Amino acid sequence: MKLLLDKLLTDSSSSFNHDEINGILFSDVKLLVKTKEDLENILLSTKVIFENKEDLLEFFEMLLNYGYKESAISYFEELLSNFNDYELIDGFNTLLQ
Repeated sequence: MKLLLDKLLTDSSSSFNHDEINGILFSDVKLLVKTKEDLENILLSTKVIFENKEDLLEFFEMLLNYGYKESAISYFEELLSNFNDYELIDGFNTLLQ
């Protein structure tokens, strides 16, 4: 996840080959998740690949909506230890309100 986030947050104009990363695109996650159990199964079985910051914020929103507030905060804190992106911080803070 760190490799992909490095690329996403440092150079949003560059593209990457998601086939090189073993995981599922968040756009596919949105199509598959209909229940809390669906989301839990995905989180436990594979990596989620985000193509942009908006996807990442939408993922945090999905976690919050399905009752995974602690997980959302934990993931976000992990991101903060590696990246200092104020747009992402503002977006996450807005979701928590």
